[in-house]
Amino acid sequence: NSSLPPMPTPVSELVFRRAAINLTDAARLGEGEDLNDALLDFFVKLGQALIPKGSVDEAPVSYLGALFWKQLISAFANSGEEGWKNVQNWAKRKAGGLFNKQYTAFAVPINEDLKDDKGQDAGNHWWLALVLNPAGGARGEPTAVMCLDSMQRREKQFNPALRSTCLGSTNRYAVEVTKVEQAGYLLIVSFDAQGDGSMGPLHRPESSTIRVGGIECSNPELGLRINMPGGIDVAGRFQGTLTFPLDGRVRSSIFELHYGGNGKYTPMKLEFDTFELTKLQKTVSRYLSGYCAKEWEVNGPAKAVRFDKQAPRALVADVHQQENLNDCGVFVLENTLRSLSMQSSFLKRMAEASPEVLKTFPWPSQEDITSRKLKLKSIVARLFAASAEKGLNDVDKLLKDDPELQAETLRSLTDGNQAELDKWSGQLQKELAARQVEKEKAEAEQRERDAIAQARRDEERRKREEEEKRKEEVRLQGKKPPGTRGSSSGSASRSRSRARPARVEKKKKKQPSESRSRSSDKSDSRARGKKQKKKAPAKKKRSPSPASDSRSESRSESRDRRSRTKKRRR
Repeated sequence: NSSLPPMPTPVSELVFRRAAINLTDAARLGEGEDLNDALLDFFVKLGQALIPKGSVDEAPVSYLGALFWKQLISAFANSGEEGWKNVQNWAKRKAGGLFNKQYTAFAVPINEDLKDDKGQDAGNHWWLALVLNPAGGARGEPTAVMCLDSMQRREKQFNPALRSTCLGSTNRYAVEVTKVEQAGYLLIVSFDAQGDGSMGPLHRPESSTIRVGGIECSNPELGLRINMPGGIDVAGRFQGTLTFPLDGRVRSSIFELHYGGNGKYTPMKLEFDTFELTKLQKTVSRYLSGYCAKEWEVNGPAKAVRFDKQAPRALVADVHQQENLNDCGVFVLENTLRSLSMQSSFLKRMAEASPEVLKTFPWPSQEDITSRKLKLKSIVARLFAASAEKGLNDVDKLLKDDPELQAETLRSLTDGNQAELDKWSGQLQKELAARQVEKEKAEAEQRERDAIAQARRDEERRKREEEEKRKEEVRLQGKKPPGTRGSSSGSASRSRSRARPARVEKKKKKQPSESRSRSSDKSDSRARGKKQKKKAPAKKKRSPSPASDSRSESRSESRDRRSRTKKRRR
């Protein structure tokens, strides 16, 4: 017995850089089980260490943990800035902080509490918020919060309802569709079918099919509120829902319903609007933008530069949908692992990509997820075995001591899909180049329009200046400018100017006559006194004319001279 090798010491927990999983967590990798936060953190940290050139220092994606979102919104935080204090030390664990130049994205798993139609708890659902180029909000560069949800939800109400009739029934058998909903891989059709019994019982609703993108989906789950099949000359009515399971690869917004089976009723076209952000996705985008703004203000590399929390655009990517109710966590993990294999410049450019181009990205399908889950289950079993054999639960040391185990672990986290990523990167580069050409063309057209408008303004200003100059020249020449009314002030001023020399000349003539005789002076003064009394009433006139005053004065002086001449002769 002493020659037998020692029995391995059972190990109940594996630890990799502070992320730990136990046997209970490992059991959640089985079929029909959900991934939990412990498994997410464990595998993402393994991926950060192994995928980007074997060093976490080269990882282009920062990861703050599966519980980050719950902690951010705790304590009734009303915004990302308020919630920052709840997680203020989380980013400090990252070398260089969240805005280190090596990070061009950071991943935040979101665990959403679902509610049914009655508001009751309906379980939880994982999806991923990927913040692209987080530092762009302070550097004036494109930045985005991209929501990757493998169970997207949307609905469409039809008012009036869509109507289809049974072939050959002359409208006596008809079905109406009032609403259609999509929740991930499920398509739910609300319908109301009626018939008057002239053609016997109604066709069975569960025989209906959906066609989309060359794929036919059948065997829907039937839920009836009114179940009256009818019969010969007996009216019938079915009212309820048909729930079709879709292929997860379906990416269309247009579906064709064949009620009652192919060839029974005229086909109905059910068309959705494109996927839009849900209320929670908008909230997540707002909170993460506010968190980034506060983190930049406190720990950013250039605190003096303001971070514009309105800069990140929120978008939902059209990704493949899961085909069950329990693989959402594996989709989150797969999308995070794939982002770790991308180059930093590639992730940065994704912030500028249009929804149309993002749709063509090689997102993981249900087949990829099933394969990944099997690989993860296998590598966890291998790690537990190696840990028990070495009596060591530190996975970091196990991998360093066993290069083969490290290579096996890396293969379980990657798929070698670099060729697909390179192809898509080329498509993205073409789109961005075409968009830049369109932008430059639009800017050139705008510059041309601005130049034409400026030339028009310059011409109008030149005409105004010429008109003002012409008016000034007319004014200086004493001419009336066109369009102005004449006034009496000009004639009055000219009359006064002509009257002044006459008065001066008359004063000169008065001086010799006054020196000749005192009697003549006395008579002159008496005469002037009489004349002034006669003129006094004239001063009360409202608007005396200077020209008439000068003429009256001239006549008075003439009479005075004649009177003095007669006296001398006597």
